[in-house]
Amino acid sequence: MKAVNYLVAGFLFLVVVSAVPSYGQKNYKKNIISGYVVDADNYPVISAAIMIDNNKTRVVTDEKGFYKVKVKPLATSITIISFKHGIIQEAVNGRTRINFAFSTSILSHNVNPVYKPEEEDINIGYGTVKKKNLTTSVSKIDGRNFQYASFNSIYDMLQGSVPGVMVNNGNVRIRGAPFKPGYEPLYVVDGTPVNSLGEIPPQMVESIEVLKGPSSAIYGSRGSNGAILVDLIGTTPHRDSLALAVPGKIPFAETRAATNLKGVSATLNGVVNANDLPTSVTFEYGTNPDYGTTTIAAAQGTVTRNISACVSADITGLKAGITYYFRVVASNSLGKTTGIALPFKYSGDIPFAETSTATNNSPRTAQLNGIVNTHGLSTVVNFEYGTTTSYGTTLAAVQSPVSGLNSARVSANVTDLKASTEYHYRIVATNHEGTTYGEDVTFKSEYVVGEYLNGGYIFYVDETGEHGLVCALSDQSTNALWGNSAPAGACGRVIGAGYQNTADIVLGCPEEGIAARLCYDLEMNGYSDWFLPSIDELLLMYTNLHSKGLGSFDDNFYWSSTQDKYGSWVVSFRYGSKSNQERDKNTIRTRAVRAF
Repeated sequence: MKAVNYLVAGFLFLVVVSAVPSYGQKNYKKNIISGYVVDADNYPVISAAIMIDNNKTRVVTDEKGFYKVKVKPLATSITIISFKHGIIQEAVNGRTRINFAFSTSILSHNVNPVYKPEEEDINIGYGTVKKKNLTTSVSKIDGRNFQYASFNSIYDMLQGSVPGVMVNNGNVRIRGAPFKPGYEPLYVVDGTPVNSLGEIPPQMVESIEVLKGPSSAIYGSRGSNGAILVDLIGTTPHRDSLALAVPGKIPFAETRAATNLKGVSATLNGVVNANDLPTSVTFEYGTNPDYGTTTIAAAQGTVTRNISACVSADITGLKAGITYYFRVVASNSLGKTTGIALPFKYSGDIPFAETSTATNNSPRTAQLNGIVNTHGLSTVVNFEYGTTTSYGTTLAAVQSPVSGLNSARVSANVTDLKASTEYHYRIVATNHEGTTYGEDVTFKSEYVVGEYLNGGYIFYVDETGEHGLVCALSDQSTNALWGNSAPAGACGRVIGAGYQNTADIVLGCPEEGIAARLCYDLEMNGYSDWFLPSIDELLLMYTNLHSKGLGSFDDNFYWSSTQDKYGSWVVSFRYGSKSNQERDKNTIRTRAVRAF
């Protein structure tokens, strides 16, 4: 019988967490049911909780046992729950006046017992004593006091309730102990030492005793920083914490937030302690707090042992924009515990898709680009392209399918294009909620000056559109000499002359470290056919790159591979002008180029 009373008490705490007198209710357009609740001797039952269709309300009976509650037109049942008298349920059947009478009564109604703190039993680890007989420092919290009903954790109950106890982010210290490792008090739940109290909801707590100083010496060195003893509702109060905990209690169950909200599916979560008895775990869920009849077993099956375990279940068939409710239910041979109801909402949406500019263009290939936000749903991404806005060809993005909550860049490499032809393309993103088409973007199947391709920055494309020149990404030297002598040849000035000029200089000038040899010996980005540009090639580098803020050049002089009888030609990248300089000048920069 005592176990049943504890079950009722635990259930009631979950029900009346937010209970307030009925006269404080806000007006809604609903039916009203009212009546009186009395016991077997016709005395009013005070502070009894009212439930409609097994869902808690914010209504409790007043000092006359009267209640008034607003209900939905289709309400089917009303339940009265009292700590002292138990539970009564009646069918509504369209009635607006329903009185209740419990079959039990509380003796001595004419006597208001006076609470005497000094007569309270205190657990001191190896037994109990009256508070008035204590010779050591012990504090007690009555977990069934209504002031704790809305608390979120045992740590909240301890905060400010016990002198000398400090709480900080789930860490407890007694009598000024520092918040450092090694200064934690000993936690004992129903006689069993535990590492943390964070998994236990306050509504499951019957009492908490805090042992300080000599009163915790019974636990030896483990209790040197004090001890916190917790008795749970639904278990026999543990009066010998040194003995082994007796197996066999109703399970502990706590609902945790739903996760993995993707498309039509979600994962329901909870924490269950079987308390040493085989415990079956299920989840109830639905589109209203009544849950409906939808029940699913936890993936972990039957839970055992006296340790908190994470449980979960995957559900499907969800719809976007709908709020769902769920709770975990744990049952063993001694009873059933139901976690609180938690809502979740699948807020999936069609994807965002934006077509970006094509890159890495060539006469035969291009890279199509875009940006996608999947809004948390797995999304298939394709590119449509062709010579008209009818497109005609579809190519999957390299990154498809895409998921996650952040915007992501996607791309696809298209080949076998027709040279010097304008193409249209757009991005297409599809998820469970629909398809989004990006705007049309055009590109031409040709090399683009300024782009990185074939090992460097393109600065020249010939009239065929198939060939050109690129320069290295950075300078090869800031002070290399052109050479100490005038070799034979190296007189070419036009585009295409740089490679032969460089070969002439390397052959005629044996010095190491000169500008032409640095380029000739260069191996970079997978290529080894670099050379020092001719004067006309160097001028193109200035005009097509540096003057447009491209190429990472310095506002200084750069060597060309072109010489004459007066010296070697250079280009000022500050002014874009060419001039003749002595071959042994050491303040001129070097930048290699290659043909493709």
